[in-house]
Amino acid sequence: MVTHIRMSPYVPDVIPDSDRRYFETGDGAPRAGWGDTPAVLVVDLTEAFVEERPEVGRPCVEETERLLEVARETETPIFYTTPSERGTYPRAYPKPTKTPEEQEASPERKEWLEKLDKIPDTIAPQETDQVFSRPRASAFFDTHLANQLHYYGIDTLIVAGMTTSGCVRATVVDGHSSNFRMIVPQTCVADRSIISHEVSLFDLDMKYADVTPREEVQSRLRERATDSA
Repeated sequence: MVTHIRMSPYVPDVIPDSDRRYFETGDGAPRAGWGDTPAVLVVDLTEAFVEERPEVGRPCVEETERLLEVARETETPIFYTTPSERGTYPRAYPKPTKTPEEQEASPERKEWLEKLDKIPDTIAPQETDQVFSRPRASAFFDTHLANQLHYYGIDTLIVAGMTTSGCVRATVVDGHSSNFRMIVPQTCVADRSIISHEVSLFDLDMKYADVTPREEVQSRLRERATDSA
């Protein structure tokens, strides 16, 4: 059964008063709600992104660890993505725009690249989890993620990871376009830029996803497990 409710949208303090007044004329953002079969997707929560701005990256890992504990407890499927290594692209595959060639990278950049696919131990994939290597921002682009989700009958995708304004946002938009119900626990995502993080969450909540407290997501997973027992 799909649940549709209306509730107050996610409106951070950085949103200007003019925008607040515009959105207050309605009755809040409609919720996508939950379907019957959720899964968790951890997007690029690797050491490279976490250490780039640790004051936001490390709390994101801790919050995601709490989310994953309940996902495993309730036997909710878990998927991960990491960026594709440059050498694994097809020969004619163009490099991502605004990404420097590795041979031109500084020593600091090369050290960062070495950590690009290393997931912190506390949230590392287990044997039953699946990890997808993605060549672009969206976890759905040029990967088999959607096929796997459909194979398992997944209709609701809980997205954690980094960065909110980049790969998380691209994944949520594509997931919405593929008719998955998208849930984003706001403390389980993070960004290099605080304002980009907050505005992205606001926009995602208005259009593509339900931005939801992590505790509420955990409660829903436990309720589902109890109902199906």
